[in-house]
Amino acid sequence: MAEPESKPEHKATGDDHISKLAFTAVAAPNPSSDSTSSRAHRQPHEIPDLDHYVPKGPPATKKEVWSYYAYYAGNNGIGSFQYSNLLFQNLIYQAAFDPTVLPFGSAACDPDPTRPCHVYWGGGGKTKAYTSVILIGTGLTFLAQVLVFIGVGSLADFGNWNPWVVRIFSVLSWGLEFGFLGVHTPSKWRIAMALYILSSVTFWASYVFFNAIFPKIAHDLPEARAAREELLNGTINEEEYEYKCSMARSKIMNMSYGFNNIGFTASAALSLAALYGLHADDSIDANNWGYSVAVAVTTGFWIILAIPWFLWEKKRPGPPLPKGDNYLTFGAKQTWFAAKQAWTLKQTFLYLIAYFLLADGIGTTWSLIAIAQTQAVSFSATQNTHLILVQGVSAAVGVFGAYYIQSLFKIRTKTMLQCTNFGCVLVALWGMIGIWTNKVGYHNLWEFWLFNAQFGFTYGAQFSYGQAFMAELVPRGREYMFFSLLGIVSKGSAWIGPIVCSAIVDLNGNQWTAFPFTAALTLVPFIGIFFISETKSRVECAAYLAREASDLRKINVAEHTDHTESDEKTGSL
Repeated sequence: MAEPESKPEHKATGDDHISKLAFTAVAAPNPSSDSTSSRAHRQPHEIPDLDHYVPKGPPATKKEVWSYYAYYAGNNGIGSFQYSNLLFQNLIYQAAFDPTVLPFGSAACDPDPTRPCHVYWGGGGKTKAYTSVILIGTGLTFLAQVLVFIGVGSLADFGNWNPWVVRIFSVLSWGLEFGFLGVHTPSKWRIAMALYILSSVTFWASYVFFNAIFPKIAHDLPEARAAREELLNGTINEEEYEYKCSMARSKIMNMSYGFNNIGFTASAALSLAALYGLHADDSIDANNWGYSVAVAVTTGFWIILAIPWFLWEKKRPGPPLPKGDNYLTFGAKQTWFAAKQAWTLKQTFLYLIAYFLLADGIGTTWSLIAIAQTQAVSFSATQNTHLILVQGVSAAVGVFGAYYIQSLFKIRTKTMLQCTNFGCVLVALWGMIGIWTNKVGYHNLWEFWLFNAQFGFTYGAQFSYGQAFMAELVPRGREYMFFSLLGIVSKGSAWIGPIVCSAIVDLNGNQWTAFPFTAALTLVPFIGIFFISETKSRVECAAYLAREASDLRKINVAEHTDHTESDEKTGSL
């Protein structure tokens, strides 16, 4: 009997895109049951060639990767998120008054943080607690981010303009942050609030869209491309391949966030030097000016470290928009399509829901602690910077240390995430104690030294692993859209916590009564994440890409696959 004609063998190359795996996962057997024999006989061309409409990435060079780390070090948020917020808090507190003394505005606020302290708000001589107004400003910041992320997010996955998203938002943020040089008197607290909101929105937009690049770079690392070749040649199975890719993503994310915190610490050191040079502790006016200068110093640091990335970033264009669509409408159309797929991308959307609550709880807890810390140091820019320095060092040590432990003991990304989430729950519970006693619960200076010293092992590592785990659940080639959705739930939707906490503070007259709410917001998703499966997500993401190709972009996957196989056979004759 004649032996059946063997199929032409195809040697995989580094140019094969990782998304060739997209449709095999739908019908693939359980990876854990894949035998050595089946691996040896897997034919590479059984994996459909989807390069026709999924972008290929150039190899990630050391120069590009290190420039990515450099931008992350500069875009550390200390000016946009820390000093601008502290300056706003400082000016609004100086403009506030004791509402129990008439006429309004005739008596400054009592140093006791439990005493009422109001500003005019809402017109008609109405007043509101200044801490409540700060929380409203935080809420408006997050709400504005929703509009930006929805309008821009999904579009960055298509065409050639995605590098400009980061560049445009970076430049806008720089201009707004330099604007703080003209805002350093109490009468300008409303301008400080507006600049804080706008600079925070542009900063987080640049941060989120830059962060969405890391899965693409991870897929193009030498170790990931080598793993791709091994899979296509049948020397490793899907489970082994996915583990190697997971570690590549974890490497880029943790190294990035580690350097982010090194940059954070360096920015804080430069700011501290500027504050000492300005003698910021000598007077209230000098302290106000010190905050304004600190924002400008950190912005300059960001600009310098952003230049290498702008020069050395390699283009990783997305597929072209479908015929008949345009950039003004396709973003909303694709977002709506993804929303309709919520019950088919169960693992991804369950994580987005969990992160909605988790980020809200963590972010609002952090805001409450920041308010208490600023009160504890009497709004001193120098003392706040000392604490920020400790936080930056802790975050760098925590992130690098967590990745070392993960690599050494081969721990899943999900497990690392949950360890950090548990720590975040404890941070919020500690604040609850402050409702009933002044001895602990973020009332004393030593507690803020302790909080910032442990920061890297809870909040610091939590952020990097929260992003890395999201990359496990995202359809390949759609990173911008899904990380934009993550940005919406982690930043844009986090206005709920501050607004609710503002109402709680107004009702009880005690800012510590908001901690039970934030503790619950953190605990519930911590429990829910235990039920999310990365393995199930890979199957769901593959099916999503198939539906998107046929239903949204009108590509006949079956015909494309047949055409690819026909080309392979023709090429072998």
